[in-house]
Parts: sequence; structure tokens; C-alpha cells
Amino acid sequence: MVCPITSEEGQKDYYEHLNYWRVCYQNNNPLILPSQEDVQEYMRLRKIENTLYGRTDKEARKMLLQFRKYDSQYDWRPRKSGDDKFVGLVSPTGEQLLPNSFADVFTQFDVINSRPVFVPVSNGEAWALVSLSNPHILMTRFQYNAIIPERWERRLFFVQYKKTMKWGVLSVAYPFLHVKPYKDCLPLLETLMPPIADEIYEDELTTEDHPTTFFVTQKDGKIGILTPSGYSHIIYDSYEADSAKCTFRLIRNDRKRACRADYWHPNR
Repeated sequence: MVCPITSEEGQKDYYEHLNYWRVCYQNNNPLILPSQEDVQEYMRLRKIENTLYGRTDKEARKMLLQFRKYDSQYDWRPRKSGDDKFVGLVSPTGEQLLPNSFADVFTQFDVINSRPVFVPVSNGEAWALVSLSNPHILMTRFQYNAIIPERWERRLFFVQYKKTMKWGVLSVAYPFLHVKPYKDCLPLLETLMPPIADEIYEDELTTEDHPTTFFVTQKDGKIGILTPSGYSHIIYDSYEADSAKCTFRLIRNDRKRACRADYWHPNR
């Protein structure tokens, strides 16, 4: 099922899953807002988690059960700090992630378990991406009407350029993996797709281990395919996906033969 991302409807519901328990079955159980006592206990249990496995005593089982409850049923998203004019970002632990220097900041991520490298921020007129490193680094200019971080792997950013209102895609790249220490190397942002799409949608291949997400681009009634490896021209009328082979048939109504591509080479 194709899900909208960049439309008004898509932006409203794109992070809806973050409101519910993180479990392996469909549920509508809302996450619990942690108290300061919950935060302290969760951070303590995180430190000793590995020592709890394999133990058979009642106390260890009780702590492991509580840890799993914190891990799956509590809301570990950051919250905005500051006032009506300038806001920042603060973790549930109290850590100030971003100073109170922005008109708005993005909060839809688990800061304890999957802290992103870059987050969207607004100056009141446009959006940009800033690093959560110390010191904070502004990675782009304030030139976007909207920025939507991809919700699963979080290595892509769907960006709508303010001048054209077209959508492009930025990707996180790690070119310094051979350099030590790795923690001192800030990843880079690269343009995966220039601003050429009117809308972007999410679809998936049903692979053995877990669904593999890909994206459908749309412009002037035509469509294309986009993956973390690249993008096709937006010139097709429909597509057929083969989940077993991770391949696509990109179909044009004015051609007898479909163009064949795969997940790793969507531009073939």
C-alpha cells in the first residue's frame, strides 16, 4: 500500500506510529509520559541490562521486565524548551540538545534509543538542518519550506525548496569510516535527488527478514522510483514490484516494453 509522505495529509500522519507502544503487533496503546523517577530508573537499567540476561533470580527478572516496559511503552521523544519566541530542544533526561535559538524545532524521534545526527530547525521563515554535535553545526541554509526526516532508517530527508516548492532528497553519508576515532567525524549531507518532484510516497518490498522501504516520486502525472541508492526519471505511468528479487518494472503507456530496474540501481 502506497502511503503519502509530502502531501498535507501525509505530513500530518507520517509519524503517527511514534504515539503507540513499540511492539511487534498492531496496537493503539498510547505511550506513557515518563516522570523524572521513570527517567532515572530507565537510565540505570540501561546500564546494567546486559547483566540481567541469563539470571534466574526473581529480582533480575523483575528488573528486566521493567526495563522492557520502559523500552516499549514509554515516550522518549524530546520536548521543546524556551518560550513563545525562541525554542530549543531538551531530552527527557534534562540534557539540552539545542539552545533556545529557533522559531521551531523537530521533535518526532526517540532521543534515548535512536538519536539522529541532524534535526530540522526553523528560523520562522524557512527550515534548515542542524547537527546535534557539540558544538552544533548548521548543515544547510534556511532555504526549505519543509523538511521531513524519513521515519524508519532516518538517513534520508525529504526537503521542499522554498523557491520552487518542489521536493528533493538529502542523504546522510559517512565518508570517514576509515578515520579513528570515528566519533570525531561528523557525517555529511549529500543530494540524493534534486528538487524535481511534486510529491513523494512510501511503498515497500515484502522481503524475508523485514519490509524494505522504497519511494515513489510523482511529477505532472508521471511517476518514478527512489531508493537510498538513487532515483529514476519521473516519466512512467505505473510500476510493478517483485519483492522476491527486489526489482521493478517501470511502465510507460506509450512503450511496448517496460524498463527494468532494481533496488540498488533504480536509474537503470
